[in-house]
Amino acid sequence: MIIKKKINKEESLIYLKKVNKFLVVGKENLKLIDAYLKKSKNDFDSYLRKSFPKKFRAIKKDLQNIFKVDRKSIVNQNLKFKKPKKTHYFNFRIEDKYYSIEYNNSKIISSVLGLLNHLKANAKTNSEKIHIYSSKNYCQLKINNKNMIFKKNESHIISGRIISYLTSNLHQIKYKSWSGFLHGTTVSKNNKGVIILGKSGSGKTLSSSILIKNGFDLVCDDMSPLTRDGKIGFFPNALSVKPSGYKKIDQLIENDFHVCETIGPKGPTKYIYPKNNHLKVKKIQCQKIVKISFKKNSKLKIAKIDNKDLLIHFLDDSFINMNNLSAKSFISWFLNCKCFEITYTRDNDLLRALKKME
Repeated sequence: MIIKKKINKEESLIYLKKVNKFLVVGKENLKLIDAYLKKSKNDFDSYLRKSFPKKFRAIKKDLQNIFKVDRKSIVNQNLKFKKPKKTHYFNFRIEDKYYSIEYNNSKIISSVLGLLNHLKANAKTNSEKIHIYSSKNYCQLKINNKNMIFKKNESHIISGRIISYLTSNLHQIKYKSWSGFLHGTTVSKNNKGVIILGKSGSGKTLSSSILIKNGFDLVCDDMSPLTRDGKIGFFPNALSVKPSGYKKIDQLIENDFHVCETIGPKGPTKYIYPKNNHLKVKKIQCQKIVKISFKKNSKLKIAKIDNKDLLIHFLDDSFINMNNLSAKSFISWFLNCKCFEITYTRDNDLLRALKKME
C-alpha cells in the first residue's frame, strides 16, 4: 500500500511503509512503484520488458535501491553486558517528574548531560531510573524496562532515544502515536511556531538564539515532536553550539541563558538554554518552515520555496513513525506548510525577514 497526496498535476508525495521512506514522484514513476508492489516478481519482470524494452534493467535496479532496507542500529539484544563497577548519577526534573541517569562514561552521553543540564535537581527516591553503560565496543541503554544495545560509534542515537522518551512522558503521548520527531529547531511568537532548518555550520543555533533574544520562545531544539493533528510539542532541551560558533554566541547570550560545556567523542560542545523560557502552551501550531543561512557580508535574501524542494533536507535525520496514520498526518501537515529560505548577515535582517513572513 502507498500513502500518497498530490503536490501538483504531475507530482505526488508518497510514503513507502515497507522501507519508511518519503519520495516525490511523477505519474510514470508512481505507476512503476505501484506495479512493483502489487505484481509477482515474474509478472513485474514481464511488465518491465514489455513496457520498457531498452531501459528495464536500469529501472529495476533503481526500484531495488528504493526498496533497500537500511541496516538497524540496534544490535543483538541477547548480547551479554556486565554492569560497570564504578558509575555516576545525573539527576534532573521535568515539571513534577524526577529522573536519574546512571552511567559510567560521561563522553558517551555528553550530549544528554548538556541538553538536560539546566534541569538538574536533587535525587529523589521515586525518580525514574535510566541506565547507560558502555564497554569497549558497545553501549547499553535501559529505559522503561526496555534494554537496547548499540555499537559504541553510534552512541549519538542514545540521545535521540532518551529525548523522545522524555518528550512522550511529558505530553503523555505514546512514542508511536506521534507523527514523528523532526530535525529542526522550533521557536514561537504569539503561540505561532516556526521551524528553523540548516546544515551544520549554517547558523541554525545562532539564528534561533537571536530570535529568542528578541521575543521568541524556544519550543524544542533539534528534535521537534510533531503530533498527528499538526502541532509541535514543547520540550525543554538546550541548544547546542559547536566551538566555531562560541565567539558569536558568547556576545549574544550574556547572562540570559544557562550555559554548560561538555566534551564528547567529537570534541567540546556548548549547550545554552534561555533562563526566562516559560512556555505555557504545550503544543504550538506551526505552519512555517525556514531554511536558514548566515553569511558574512551578505544582503538579506528571502525566497518562498516549494515544499518538495525542502523535503530531502527536512527529513535528513528526522524520524517518522512507521504507520499509516503517522505518515498521512505528516504528509498533510508538511504540504500545508509555507516554506522559505533566508540568507542574512545582520541580526536585524533576520528579524525583518521573520516579520515579512507573518
